[in-house]
Amino acid sequence: RRIMIGTYVLSAGYYDAYYLKAQRVRNVVFSDFKAAFEEVDVVLTPSAPFPAFAQGELAGDPIAMYLNDLFAVPASLAGLPAITVPDGFTEDGLPTGIQFMGRAYGENAVLAAARAYQSLTTWHEQHPALDEVR
Repeated sequence: RRIMIGTYVLSAGYYDAYYLKAQRVRNVVFSDFKAAFEEVDVVLTPSAPFPAFAQGELAGDPIAMYLNDLFAVPASLAGLPAITVPDGFTEDGLPTGIQFMGRAYGENAVLAAARAYQSLTTWHEQHPALDEVR
């Protein structure tokens, strides 16, 4: 769906209406992050707004599926380095994660922050009991 929508948006007649506006939004997002990185080295967010869903569970609801990318999109949109690492489990046993984002070309800071977090926790060593989930 995303590829088809992207192809549609880039087609003649829609280039100005969608693509150029999206490029302007991208510049605003990048500028906002640039300002934030004047104050901090790394931004920490959840990886997703809700836990993983079962395969096929949201097949009929693409909006809900896209909303699961809510926290990953800004880094991609702004072209910033980011990494997600495990940070626990829900009450139902589903894994959760956190995302570290850094300034442009700040991969070393992002990786160092993620490594520091993992050195203080053991979430990355634990696995969900798949037969017990849900």
